[in-house]
Amino acid sequence: MNTILPSRKVALSNGERERLDIASFTADEEVFTEGSAGDRAFIVQSGLVEIVRVDEAGERTIGYVGAGEIFGEISPIDRKPRTASARALRDTVCIVVPEQMLAQKIADADPFLRDLLYVLVAGMRDVTAKANRPTH
Repeated sequence: MNTILPSRKVALSNGERERLDIASFTADEEVFTEGSAGDRAFIVQSGLVEIVRVDEAGERTIGYVGAGEIFGEISPIDRKPRTASARALRDTVCIVVPEQMLAQKIADADPFLRDLLYVLVAGMRDVTAKANRPTH
């Protein structure tokens, strides 16, 4: 079943936005692949990105990410391989959010919120792993 992911909108200050790189992807171009190292997240400025996983049954769409929404954020936070692949469905322009920026924002966060973020990321990884286990 194809789904729209819950709102993944994030805000950057104008100063942050001006300092970050832009990446452009053509329709059907891979942004990153499942299992690869992730040292950056992406915020869609325009276009549409499909998030997919591959298992024994083939490719499965997890959801779609559109303008103003972030994707690829888990790996730069916990420094583990990507849990899914991302592919531009149409010509897409993204703001590139480097791991160092995420790490600094997390380090500057309230300690409770920082710890809560790590708990949530670990939980997401656990749920993803359980969802991909064979059901035999």
